[in-house]
Amino acid sequence: MNIIRRIRIENIKGIQKLDLSFEDLNANQPHIIVAPNGFGKSSVATAFDAATSGKLKLDPRDIYQQDQNNHPKLEIELCGENAATYIGTDECSDISTNIFIGVINSPIYAKSTARSFGQRTAATADLRVEDIVIFKKIPERKTINYSYTQIKSSFGEKGKLFLNISDMLWDFENINKLYNIKLALNKCIAQKGIQLSFEKFLNNCSNNGTASDIKNSISTAIISELRANENINALFNCISDMSKKPENWNEIDTVFTAIQICKIIGTYYNDCEREILKEVLSYLEYKHIRSLVDNRLAEFNTTGRRIVCREEKGKLVVRFDRAESMSNGERDILSFVVNLTLFEYQFSKKIGILIIDEVFDYLDGSNMLAVQYYLNQFIKNCKSKNKLLFPLIFTHLDPSAFSNYYFSKKKIHYLVAPANIDLSSAIVKMLRLRENSILGESEKEEIEKYYIHYTNDSHSLTDTAARMISDDFSDTNLVFRQKLYDEITEKYLKNEPYNPVMVIAGLRIKIEESVYRCLNIVDIEEFLGEHKVVNKLDFAKTKGIDIPELYYLLQPLYNDGMHLKGDDTAVKNKIKSCYLKTNNLHIKKMIKEVFS
Repeated sequence: MNIIRRIRIENIKGIQKLDLSFEDLNANQPHIIVAPNGFGKSSVATAFDAATSGKLKLDPRDIYQQDQNNHPKLEIELCGENAATYIGTDECSDISTNIFIGVINSPIYAKSTARSFGQRTAATADLRVEDIVIFKKIPERKTINYSYTQIKSSFGEKGKLFLNISDMLWDFENINKLYNIKLALNKCIAQKGIQLSFEKFLNNCSNNGTASDIKNSISTAIISELRANENINALFNCISDMSKKPENWNEIDTVFTAIQICKIIGTYYNDCEREILKEVLSYLEYKHIRSLVDNRLAEFNTTGRRIVCREEKGKLVVRFDRAESMSNGERDILSFVVNLTLFEYQFSKKIGILIIDEVFDYLDGSNMLAVQYYLNQFIKNCKSKNKLLFPLIFTHLDPSAFSNYYFSKKKIHYLVAPANIDLSSAIVKMLRLRENSILGESEKEEIEKYYIHYTNDSHSLTDTAARMISDDFSDTNLVFRQKLYDEITEKYLKNEPYNPVMVIAGLRIKIEESVYRCLNIVDIEEFLGEHKVVNKLDFAKTKGIDIPELYYLLQPLYNDGMHLKGDDTAVKNKIKSCYLKTNNLHIKKMIKEVFS
């Protein structure tokens, strides 16, 4: 299993030192990294962005406290077949040497403009969207000069046996395949023994009959004999894997095409153009990526403006111009698809880390689905090529509250979490039992009525239910309720370590108790009979009780966290989600108001 075990950051933006540990940050599946605003997600993204090429390169303003003596550092610990701790500093480029890193974040920036009015100068600023540079230098236009007529003519009577392979030689992927076997191709061109074997093959081909009849008469054993040479075999395999072959292609055409390719490329070599494949590949790659980016932009562009790749000052760029000319969602998705396409085609190393910094937080539902589809296809492609991709999606939106992610194999990681998650605590066991078929309905109702809702009656759990919580659990509901309240007043509100599930359970019961004490005695029984907190609140309103709006606003906190379904990992994530919500100054202030 290939996983990122640990990430350590030092002296970058607001981070002096930060250690992030993970248990299951596996390769080739999406990871949702959740942390509140102010945690330092952008600082983490800045650290990775600085490590994309060579040593860590940071703007002086992005160094901790803007002190040049604070040397930035990024450590990434991997476990698995590539186990190692990779380090990047302002003096070390270990990370960029071994790991391909990409960061996609908001492209917005402020552009300042000064205008003179007589002797006065007024400065204004407007929001712009950063240009995305696809190619820093547009390559020279270079293609393989192929003429089917000339090829046929050069082989005389044998010329009819050759097919027109112009489409094959103008395809980026095909030239890339050829370039990858360049050493074998060079030997096929240069070695006299190989050229003699090709010449012998042609001489043995009859001049009489149609091209189809002649080819059908050639024994497949001849191909096997030629393949005995490892360089010829490599060239044949390369040609077999190529696309855009002529419609009437047969296996024997692999040999004729190999002869053509050797002749064409050999001509360039004779003219001292030994880098012809590299130059052609560079230009075809440029055309290929430009076309791909333009097509993807067209799929997502709803701005009403023509947004395509443009050649400017020797560069290929995508320009968005002013931010107000499009919505946040339009801007973010167009920027995302361009950057993802770039990352996809630049990712040539074995290991890659892709940071997506809060881009998904502002997309509408349809675009959210679309970008997840593209990202998932990219992950599958990496997996098929035996690459290790770690896509890290940073967000401040808790997926348990905002169901925006539909990946089937996603992992959720909360960067802000309690120091110790106690799955054996009484409240956690109660809530898990309530979701478990191991208890009968009457026992579940017993827990529901007396231990996670308010009632003025005293009650002890049946022996069966109590033993499932712990061997010595004997708290009455009144004693247990007071423990929940104490967790809030004596720990949570006093900034001591606390159990977040006890806090939200205590909050829920306290809200019900506050309303209960305002009711007339004749309404109490019906109030207690309502099954949901919101139903109890609504019932009380019908009886003339003034319900504080705060009680409704806190619903996501005391409702969602009270359902602990699934295995230990799912429950731990739910507890971390509870902690993410409660570990907030504004939420703490609201809970304090409930208990004041």
